Amino acid sequence: MQNDIHGDDSVTELTGDEGGVWQVFTVSSVHIFDLDAMTITRLPGPASVPTVNDQTRPIRSIDWCRVGDRGEWTMHEDQPSPDVEYYWHISSTISRISRQVPPALDNQVQSGSGVGV
Repeated sequence: MQNDIHGDDSVTELTGDEGGVWQVFTVSSVHIFDLDAMTITRLPGPASVPTVNDQTRPIRSIDWCRVGDRGEWTMHEDQPSPDVEYYWHISSTISRISRQVPPALDNQVQSGSGVGV
């Protein structure tokens, strides 16, 4: 299924081929997918329980990442060990997926400094 990019840079699904940095919003957390660096970081919300996945990890696979569904992806261990080959993450229901605006561009847009969007 091809991504449906709306005017607000939201998509209905991530497959890993999109490139760029994306925010995946779930019930109580935000997951930052950097598809250029192929990393993911979970930012737990105030009502979230901390997990082993609350750090930046290399993406191994994105098996399912679609609005309205629970996300499923795997991450490589930062420092490989004989005990752990990779980590699975199953998120709560995904409510929105949107492209993250780079800080420099976001500052220019907010200050009105000649960036055409």
